[in-house]
Amino acid sequence: MNYQEAKELHNLLFSFVGIFHDKFLHNCKPMINRIPGLKKNHLKILHLLYENDKLTQTKIGKMLDIEKGSLTTLIDQLEEKSLVKRCVVPEDRRKYLIALTPEGRTTIDKNIEYFCHKINQLFDHIDAEERRSFMDSLQFVVGFMKKI
Repeated sequence: MNYQEAKELHNLLFSFVGIFHDKFLHNCKPMINRIPGLKKNHLKILHLLYENDKLTQTKIGKMLDIEKGSLTTLIDQLEEKSLVKRCVVPEDRRKYLIALTPEGRTTIDKNIEYFCHKINQLFDHIDAEERRSFMDSLQFVVGFMKKI
């Protein structure tokens, strides 16, 4: 890849992140406010665990770009609310996997339902073919990102 291609990719990725936060994550704020003491990073952690079952704290930190100390505090708070639990890794008792509790899963199920309603509103004026193309493109991007 030459410099111009790398620069274009850089611009596209950062444009995507900004637009994603503006159009999608911004719509989560009303849901976050329904759960006292829950912040957007709490919700990001819960969604990540919903999609990945169990993850180490290190992996969560890398995926969400959250520093270790801040992440420990966030996970402690989620654990206090009975939304996540720490599970010892049998092969290495020094490590813990973080997993959703049934209450955490229910919380995310409700959030997804709310978010789907917001997505329907956001995409209401977009024709079905364009929506399908967008979803196919996102599936390609996600699959591609997993390869690198």
